[in-house]
Amino acid sequence: MDFKTMLPFVAFLCVLLISSSDAEQQKPSSFLSNYSSYKNICHKIGWEPKCRTESTKDCKGKTIAFHAILSTGLTNVSPNTIIKFGKVLVNEESGYNPSTGKFTAPLDGVYSFSWTYCTNKGSNAYLGGYVDGKLMARISNYAQTNHWKNTSGHLVIRLKKGNQFWVQTFEHTAQLIHEEFTFLSGYKVSGC
Repeated sequence: MDFKTMLPFVAFLCVLLISSSDAEQQKPSSFLSNYSSYKNICHKIGWEPKCRTESTKDCKGKTIAFHAILSTGLTNVSPNTIIKFGKVLVNEESGYNPSTGKFTAPLDGVYSFSWTYCTNKGSNAYLGGYVDGKLMARISNYAQTNHWKNTSGHLVIRLKKGNQFWVQTFEHTAQLIHEEFTFLSGYKVSGC
């Protein structure tokens, strides 16, 4: 092995040995300033992720999230009925409207929604996740054999500002949906 081939390996090994012995002796504040310095060097030579090109001024620091529970039990809920979760525990940026049962996206982005409902023995219940009137996720219980059962749905989807999400019955009448164990949650996953 010639000198030119070995030089990068030896240099890397020296840097590795020096940095590992220094890391044990550094104070937290000096470690952070050194890290910042390394980050700046990487930036100057172009070694950084290039994942964001658009402005984030409209969403910086905003949390978009909600969690609501069914406030009263429902019986004989006909198909195409929007479920209105009336007991709102969290509603950051006020996207969820308990009087309509709909979440309206305040910003563009990827959102995650989950819903759980509780039914009793013999029940049929089909509850879907809808975006602007289109059924996007289906979950169901048919001729349930357990005394009580929770069923959950989940949807991750990209929404534009103003798009709406809600949970609605479809195909069959839901005989009983228990209030204390039935909820809807959602939050914005991505940046702007």
